[in-house]
Amino acid sequence: MQVLVNGQAQTQIAVHDRGLAYGDGVFETIAVIGTHVQFWAPHWQRLESGLKRLGFHCDTQQLKQLIESDMRTLLAPSNGPGVLKITVTRGQGGRGYLPPEDVLPNRIVQLTSWPEGREHLSGTGVSLCLCKQRWSANQSLAGLKHLNRLDQVLARQEWHSEAYHEGIMLNQQGNVQSAVMSNVFIEVHGQLLTPINDTAGINGIMAAQVMQLASHLGISLQQQKIKLSQLESADGVFLTNSLNGIWPVVKFAQLDYAIGPITQRLLAALPAHIDAHSQPIS
Repeated sequence: MQVLVNGQAQTQIAVHDRGLAYGDGVFETIAVIGTHVQFWAPHWQRLESGLKRLGFHCDTQQLKQLIESDMRTLLAPSNGPGVLKITVTRGQGGRGYLPPEDVLPNRIVQLTSWPEGREHLSGTGVSLCLCKQRWSANQSLAGLKHLNRLDQVLARQEWHSEAYHEGIMLNQQGNVQSAVMSNVFIEVHGQLLTPINDTAGINGIMAAQVMQLASHLGISLQQQKIKLSQLESADGVFLTNSLNGIWPVVKFAQLDYAIGPITQRLLAALPAHIDAHSQPIS
């Protein structure tokens, strides 16, 4: 693993950092191959939007330039696939919750190796369990990829068996919200449905790309509330994630699923779409 903290090769931050103290910040996890970064523009747009929603009063264009400089430092042409994680905290700022008006954010850019043992799952499909832990409801934070991920930390502790690859999480109303690290799509009568992130959830980058791809392919798609019974009776189910792409679901608890026709169309079209949106940082 290679790490840059504010452009310097180190692995430490101040104990008074607000990201550590309060989860006061945002992060992005991005797939890379050599110097080519997948979907950098939408990743940056989500990160910048998160900073603005959290009230970071800083020069985001300067921050973007600094992050891109860090990325160029870490990425080498000879490297294979890897994972970039970009974390931005509000930096240091007093002992209370009220942040300082003048923000000097800390940026942490990490490059780690590609997770092994997942590549086949886009073809064979994955198995899901149902998590007891539910998403917390908060309209102000819904959709954001902020640093407080305790709902997911608690949910991920619910299974240790290799029989499951992911867990479905419900919201406070008992509707399907997401998987622990993925967005959820279901096939119903020839169209796609995916949960709306109005009170919880994360606006996933790969989920947004799949929505664009579905539109290009003429596939009808609706964002709406999804009942657990709709997931259970769906004609097909798949998950999306920036590193995993599309994972077809073949088993949920005691239910078995075939890989649906819409899922198969999207799986076939996704590699070219990713290639078209992978490029070096200029």
